[in-house]
Amino acid sequence: MTIYILSVCMVAAMSIASPADKTIAPTEPAPKPDRYADNACVQCHRDLPGRSSEIVELQWKHSVHYDANVGCDGCHGGNPAVRANQFESVDALKRAAHQQRNPEFLTMRRSSDGIVSATGGRSVSYFCGKCHDQIKEKHLGSPHGDFGDPTCLYCHGQGSHKITDATPQIIDTAARAEAGRCSPCHDASTMTVVRRIKQTLTDTEQRINESGQLYAELESWGYRNLELEQLHHHAGEVHSKLRQIFHSFNMREIDNFAAEIQEVTDHTTETYEMIKRQRAVRRQQTVMGLLAVCLLLSFAGLLVYYKHSFLDPHHAEV
Repeated sequence: MTIYILSVCMVAAMSIASPADKTIAPTEPAPKPDRYADNACVQCHRDLPGRSSEIVELQWKHSVHYDANVGCDGCHGGNPAVRANQFESVDALKRAAHQQRNPEFLTMRRSSDGIVSATGGRSVSYFCGKCHDQIKEKHLGSPHGDFGDPTCLYCHGQGSHKITDATPQIIDTAARAEAGRCSPCHDASTMTVVRRIKQTLTDTEQRINESGQLYAELESWGYRNLELEQLHHHAGEVHSKLRQIFHSFNMREIDNFAAEIQEVTDHTTETYEMIKRQRAVRRQQTVMGLLAVCLLLSFAGLLVYYKHSFLDPHHAEV
């Protein structure tokens, strides 16, 4: 019987070790559905030659707006719901699609990059602020907003439709010789402040993330604290508020908010260490208790053995 079981195990092991006999051809991943298949603006402009197609395929398609389902009409206006079969000609289709376009983009000018919108300065902040209103308020109250430059597009899209995700890396602290994006306007003294702001933002975001992991473990242990939950259950909102305040470029305001976050994260760390020590003590107490029980049971067993071996009446008679 033992030999039979060993034979079966060897056959199974050989089958697992020799996958070549049962090779499964890799399947191609299914193409993702086009989320803008019904958007007339996207479908038309992506097929146009030149800059129009480049804007759609190389810039906007790789932006946060694309991922957030913000199509051409989200900024430029127009009617993305029109269909070619609704009109007698292509010109009629275009006229209908271009109705209710945003007038700020109708005034164009020529530049080295081609024909671009004449909208600039604080007007860009007001325009982007239609969706990003809180950041707009902070930006307009900052030195950047006062000067009207740099605009939102300069920092977040480098002048293109490729609006990038908001991370501390947008703050470019490279020197002018290295083609830094902040250094052309900032001298050495103000670049020191820029670096400090970037470091504060980076450190605070990291602190929020690391503290969130500690609090998640605390919750897995059954611990809850309403004060700490305000930060860790709403980390996305805290990150957002931190970036809003950053747009003010007010070092005092940034430091104050970072200090508030640090106070909560320090409380989280202290609580985590305290609960961790308590759990370690409980585990130690449990182990000591089990050892004590085992010793008592062993002692009781010895007593029973002694009783039956030496104090049994039959044994005494012998």
